[in-house]
Amino acid sequence: MKNLLNALCVIALVAGNLFLTSCGKTEDTATTEDVATACEGKKLPIAYVDTDSLIGMYDYAKELEQKLVEKIENDRANLNARAAGLAKRQAEFQRKAQNNAFLSESSMQQQYEALLKEQETLQTDAARIDAENLQAQQQMLQEISEEIRDYIAEYNKTAGYEVILQKAATIFINEAYDITQEIADGLNKKTPATKEAETVAEK
Repeated sequence: MKNLLNALCVIALVAGNLFLTSCGKTEDTATTEDVATACEGKKLPIAYVDTDSLIGMYDYAKELEQKLVEKIENDRANLNARAAGLAKRQAEFQRKAQNNAFLSESSMQQQYEALLKEQETLQTDAARIDAENLQAQQQMLQEISEEIRDYIAEYNKTAGYEVILQKAATIFINEAYDITQEIADGLNKKTPATKEAETVAEK
């Protein structure tokens, strides 16, 4: 999930000019002292989201992640079972070969080739399943990213922030500007209803 963190929220750079405009001044240039004086006692129209925390609060993201984890674990268990069965048959083949238990050289060669083909198939299937699960993970990350980005854009139509930052993109920002909980609450209220509506529409 860490790959998702840099893609979840609107990232913007805040210049001195923006600070002054936000605090009621329109000068083209600004010093640190100017900004401090102009903004004293006022809260800027900016906010930030802690994306790491947001993922842990977003129920739909956790649901998708859990489903993918279960699928990956199930796929791995099936592959391990196949590998264990193949290893058992390979050991039996080795025992028979050492004891000259095959009826003919041709019979031994046929069984050897069958085991070799089974091993190659298993390796191919494992690679294919890993690729499919990786693709599923990427699609999941993209879906969650779009859900969050679209919600923040909709949320800000009424919130009216000029800048919404990702906390990881800042060196320091006052916790008073944290809207992570608001975004999480909104997402958790909106997403299930959206998914339910989509399911009904599909039927």
